[in-house]
Amino acid sequence: MSESRDELHHLIDSLPEEQIEQVLSEVRRRTQPRQVPSDKAFAWIGAGVANNGRTDNATRADELLAGGFGRD
Repeated sequence: MSESRDELHHLIDSLPEEQIEQVLSEVRRRTQPRQVPSDKAFAWIGAGVANNGRTDNATRADELLAGGFGRD
């Protein structure tokens, strides 16, 4: 057991009883598996048709930037 884990055990054991539920709730929250967005989570970005009717603007980023897109 690492020193940090040992210290954590000691600190938890020394908590007043009335704080146990709050700390336990926080530890449960931190140990829950995280939901990782799927590859399709942001598929809607750039999915629409541009003003000129093109749908491939994301793949043309270098071309658009070279043409001054977004510059004054």
